[in-house]
Amino acid sequence: MPVYVRCPYCKTDQNVKNTTCRSCGRPLPKQGKNYKVVVVHQGRRVQKMVPGSLELAKQIESKIKAELVAGDYYDRRKRSYTLNEVWDRYLPWAKENKKSWRDDEIRWNYLLKERFGKKRLDQITPFEVEKFKLELKKGTNARGKPYAEATILQYLALLRRLFNLAIKWGMFEGENPVSRVKLPRPNNEVTEYLEPEQLKALFEVCQGYHDRQAGNLVLFALATGLRRGELFKLKWSDIDMERGWLRLRDPKGGRDQILPLNNTAMNILQNHPQVSEYVFPGRDGQMRKEFKTAWKRIKKLAGLPEGFRFHGLRHAYASLLASSGQVNPYTLQRLMTHKDFRTTQRYSHLWEASLKQGASVIDKIISGIQGQEQKAKGERQEAKD
Repeated sequence: MPVYVRCPYCKTDQNVKNTTCRSCGRPLPKQGKNYKVVVVHQGRRVQKMVPGSLELAKQIESKIKAELVAGDYYDRRKRSYTLNEVWDRYLPWAKENKKSWRDDEIRWNYLLKERFGKKRLDQITPFEVEKFKLELKKGTNARGKPYAEATILQYLALLRRLFNLAIKWGMFEGENPVSRVKLPRPNNEVTEYLEPEQLKALFEVCQGYHDRQAGNLVLFALATGLRRGELFKLKWSDIDMERGWLRLRDPKGGRDQILPLNNTAMNILQNHPQVSEYVFPGRDGQMRKEFKTAWKRIKKLAGLPEGFRFHGLRHAYASLLASSGQVNPYTLQRLMTHKDFRTTQRYSHLWEASLKQGASVIDKIISGIQGQEQKAKGERQEAKD
């Protein structure tokens, strides 16, 4: 068969109908498969790796066959693109398809452009990528510290994406070199929590903070669990004060979301100055771009740890709900607008604690029953005496 599926474990090629690898016996993934196209024409063998799509692999197979028969295939292959040329096509595409395209642009200009930009795609080998990864791991960033695994992963992920799209767009016929490199697996599961005293201090500081926009933004974040970007984009037209709802437009998950407003959030909005179409505007009433300076001051006044992030308010919101024992996992997933329930499961230990607490109620009930029984037994004994 001219199209095969690549086993991610032993790197052997399998029939696309296989559910387990014939070589190592492990189950083949149901999603995110890599396919290998093999076409033989007049004794010459052409092969190409295609990530993610069997349909695309079949289309590429048909295209290669047609070009081989027409005699155009090897002439076209003489054109060798550089990664700079791929980036020039990628950036307009990313602006239309990726919310985080600015982050990609920063990473490209900071390290990738100088290192790989002028190189032809066929010159960027797995060894070159591995060497780049090792240099980042041992090197230091602008602050003089080693690059974190999460940062290294972001650079390699962008490089991998550029190659995948170059293959998809017909700019490269080889295998993605990043697919041969073991990617870092950082532990990004940070769950921050605020003690009752810290919550009280934070509320007091925000309620008395001189900048009402900044103080209320923090309080509203804690009362709703919204992400920073969602707060920045929130407009008064997205708020239904009469019914107690708000609409999140174009959130992280992609689809607009309708969320309920609790009384705390409603009170904040009712006493909040409306100076722009945005609920928490930046300069000149435009959409806010950053919150670092005000957040740093508020944290210091409230006595919060220096490393406590603004995103930690979202974790604090979720932790409080999960540990209350009154909110089930499905409801929390909806309130947090988590696309994948596995993201919500990071708070599972708090549900376990509340379940344990709930289960311990039976101890008090049984203890009470036993106490009543002992009391009745004593009264019966006294009556006999």
